[in-house]
Amino acid sequence: MPTTVFVIDDHALVRQGIVQLVNAEEDLEVVGDGSGALDTLDAIRRVTPHVVSMDLEMPEIRGADLISQVMAASPTTRVLVCTMHSHYAYVAEALRCGADGYILKSSPSSLLLEGIRRVAAGQGLIDPALQSDIIKHLQSRQGHAAASELTVREMEVLRLAADGLSNHEIAQQTGQSVETVKLRLRRSFLKLGAVDRVNAVALALRRNLIT
Repeated sequence: MPTTVFVIDDHALVRQGIVQLVNAEEDLEVVGDGSGALDTLDAIRRVTPHVVSMDLEMPEIRGADLISQVMAASPTTRVLVCTMHSHYAYVAEALRCGADGYILKSSPSSLLLEGIRRVAAGQGLIDPALQSDIIKHLQSRQGHAAASELTVREMEVLRLAADGLSNHEIAQQTGQSVETVKLRLRRSFLKLGAVDRVNAVALALRRNLIT
């Protein structure tokens, strides 16, 4: 029996390309695909694939949240993230949510196929292009441990704050409440050791946590 795969990506051309790539392999079979909308979970629940290959930028459900929801909908399914995001915070959050592998879209297509096979076999895979950065991050945690643990959402609001957006504008752009934006900013201040918004942005830029 082939390894069954469900492909999630909100870009139709990318999704179709992955479907064609996977279906060209004799031991792999795509049994469904989706854009990450709410009906994607229903489809996964019906077909219970061996592996879900998914991006992290979704229109209705954040990728990291979707990982947890996929596992709840189909507990035997394993998750391979295939994304453009290379920052350690994205990798760490995906793994914490239950992803079994993490690869970049810029990597060769053969790595995606290897990743599908490995996670289906109960193994893990981190893109080799990320491994040196992960090692450096872990080695440099002294004195920067709190800052390095900024969540993806905290980095997002800091990045928008750096662009000059107000709390209300950040809330509108990210689909969060104003109170949630304020909470995430306060948490980022504490983690960075910042005294205010401007100081937090400056520290985050200096430590390459936002660009």
